[in-house]
Formats: sequence, C-alpha cells, structure tokens
Amino acid sequence: MKKDIDEIAKELAHGLSLEQLRERQRGGVMFNGERKEPTEEQLGKIAAYLEEVRNPRPPDETKARAFRMAMPYEEARRKFWAVLQMRAAAIEVFTEQPFRWEFDETEQEAIRDLLRYFINDPESKRPLFKGVFLYGAVGTGKTEIMQAFHRFCENEGLEKAFKFSSMSKTYTDAKTNKDFDPVSENVTSDRLFDEFGRYSGAVLNFGESVDINEIIIEQRYERWKRYGQLSHFIANATPNDLGDMFSPMIYDRLREMCFSVLLPGKSKRK
Repeated sequence: MKKDIDEIAKELAHGLSLEQLRERQRGGVMFNGERKEPTEEQLGKIAAYLEEVRNPRPPDETKARAFRMAMPYEEARRKFWAVLQMRAAAIEVFTEQPFRWEFDETEQEAIRDLLRYFINDPESKRPLFKGVFLYGAVGTGKTEIMQAFHRFCENEGLEKAFKFSSMSKTYTDAKTNKDFDPVSENVTSDRLFDEFGRYSGAVLNFGESVDINEIIIEQRYERWKRYGQLSHFIANATPNDLGDMFSPMIYDRLREMCFSVLLPGKSKRK
C-alpha cells in the first residue's frame, strides 16, 4: 500500500511530522519550548527526502526495474534466428508457397538493435528503460518481427516478455459492444499495441465518450513513470504524423516513454 507523505516523513526523520520537518528546515525544532538543532545525519535524510518529493527520479534511475543482461548476444542471435525459421515454416504451410526471410543491411541493423534491447545488452544503442515505437511502410514485416520477439522473450523467460494487443480489434469491439471495456486489460503488463494509430477518435464506453488511444497512453505513462512498465507500438505512421492525431500532452508522453525504430524496405507481401 502506498504511504502518504506524512508517513514517509516520519520514517525518515525518526517520527517527526511533515510540519516539524518544515520547522526544522527553517533552522530548528521546538521540543518542550526548547529549540534543538538537527544532527548532520538527520539533515542529510531530510534533504534526500525533500529532493525526492520535489524532483521524482526518471524510470531509468529508479529501482523499479533492474535491467540485467539475459544472455550473451551471440547466443540470443542464434535462438532468435531459430524462432524466425520456425515462423517461416509456419508461413509456408499457411500460404502453401515457399518462404524465406530476406533482410537488407539496414533491416538487419534494426533487428540487431532490437535484439540487444530485448536481452538488455549494455551495448544496446537504445535506452533499455523505454518502450519500442516500430514504424514503417505497410507490409514490411513489422508485426511478424515483433511476434518473433514476443515468442523469443516468452521461450527464454526474459524480463522483457510482453503481451500483444490489436488496437484495430480493440476499437472494433468497443464500437460494436457497448459493454466492452477497452481500457482495463490494456493498461496492465508490458504490452505491445499493433496497428496503433489506424483508428482514432472518441467511442462510447459505458455511456461515456472516450478516446481509447489517449486514455491508454495516459494511464500507461503513469505506470511507466511509477513502475517502469514498458509500452511498445507498431504503426504505419511516423511518430511525427501521430502528432496531428493526439493532444500535445499525450503526444509528448508517447515520445517520452518510447524510442523510435524505422523498419525500412518495401512490402514483403505477395
């Protein structure tokens, strides 16, 4: 249970209330009519407490998530490639046509960056405490790649294992079922949102008009700041294009809690 400020203050200052802390900041504390100066140790704890209240630390400096490297990069590369090959075999069965992955050097670099990110490799070029905003043209394989990372993380029991959500399905369900709750499940767990930005605008949710994209981002932003919860997005639109879809505050929060990765190339759909 979250403690209020007075409880935290008392723990840090040996039972003193917040008002007594403020009095102490003014130069001393009154005990039975006598003013007593705080010790150096007490002053240090008070200063640390006030700094924490006034300037909350960003997620990368908190102890909410301790990102530890899961395995050597070469081991991760072999295992992830095996997942891709299994997916290629499944695509062949589904389409009844031969299929093989073909990535140019730019695409390979983007995938290598993501692999280092998901295993928490300290050599990653990406901030480990932020989520992924993966974008690119239609059909470039964005969803397939992230599904492969989803399976890879689950197979290896990685800290960055995440759940999958389709924003298209969420919006469709919300518009066709007045009792559908599009928010509660989508603000839990590390989660990836596919087809993000394809639908926008308000829908009726239990009689109230809400913008699903915005309310999910708002709530997940608060959980990211508080607990380090990660949010990933797949979109055809660029991050700048999304600026026209959301309020400035929501757009800024999306950019703050994610880093952008372009998956270049042409459509792989035939």
